[in-house]
Amino acid sequence: MKAVLIHRRTDGATLALGDVPEPELGHGQVRISVRAVSVNYADRVVPQGGYGTPPADGAAWVAGLDGAGEVTEVGDGVSGVQVGDRVMAMVPGSLAEQVVADARFTVPVPPAWSDEEGAAGIVGLLTGCSAFTAAGGLRAGEGVVVTGATSGMGLQAVQLARHLGAGRIIAVARSDRADDVLHRLGADLVLHSSGPGFAERVLDATGGTGADVAVDHVGGCYFPDLVAAAAVNGRIVNVGRAAGAEATADLEAFSLKQLTLRGVTFRTRTPAELAALYQQVRNLDLTQLRPVIARVVPWTQTEEAQASPSTGTAVGKVVIRVGAE
Repeated sequence: MKAVLIHRRTDGATLALGDVPEPELGHGQVRISVRAVSVNYADRVVPQGGYGTPPADGAAWVAGLDGAGEVTEVGDGVSGVQVGDRVMAMVPGSLAEQVVADARFTVPVPPAWSDEEGAAGIVGLLTGCSAFTAAGGLRAGEGVVVTGATSGMGLQAVQLARHLGAGRIIAVARSDRADDVLHRLGADLVLHSSGPGFAERVLDATGGTGADVAVDHVGGCYFPDLVAAAAVNGRIVNVGRAAGAEATADLEAFSLKQLTLRGVTFRTRTPAELAALYQQVRNLDLTQLRPVIARVVPWTQTEEAQASPSTGTAVGKVVIRVGAE
């Protein structure tokens, strides 16, 4: 079958269409005919050894971290998923004509959604649910700050916060290019900041009390502002580290406010924890959480598409259409 392969070089990596064997279907798995895959920030660091280890022998491996398509075969021990179902899943090696996935780690694509929307939505929905669960849940009326708000993950976090009953939602973005979209998805206020310095504006917007929950997609130099902008008993959840994996914080303020810091990732989850997270997404009213797509490109343009998150120009997800045009 055809797939987009990562070829690692001494000076980086290249991506190109190639041929690989069809994956074998195991117990509890379903085979998916992949129709669309989205671009994630992690796609840029996987070839360099981040988010997983490349093959030790230097062989090429299949790109892609999520996808949507139609179930074409069901393995032994599977219930609740049938041949012909449209599903979305977070699954490595998805930029291929076929992929196999644990049936527990699939979510039905809503009938009104396209396959492209399914691919664009799944990782953001899982990440958002993971973040708010790590925050101990989101209580009705609580104030929320979302950094990196114009990314696909950020847009979905704003949307999910509104869906879960948040009070005032403050989105922090580098520019005003997505203000209309953010307001439409539920943001009450959009702050523009390319670095530190937004804490005072958050405090002003909350009457000095600060934000109850912060969903941080940026890390690095943004983190001290999240501590300064947090309410007493606030919860900060780090999701991404686009501005760096290291940060400093005022520990006196951290203690005085009795803050909680949590990190989230999928890489160290047990299968049972992942299954529970997928169930949370299935329990949502997805008709109210349609993802934002910046553009859709053919899989012959994968290399160019995967460079797009680093440019900071896309509003929403870039989606790759799998297969012949």
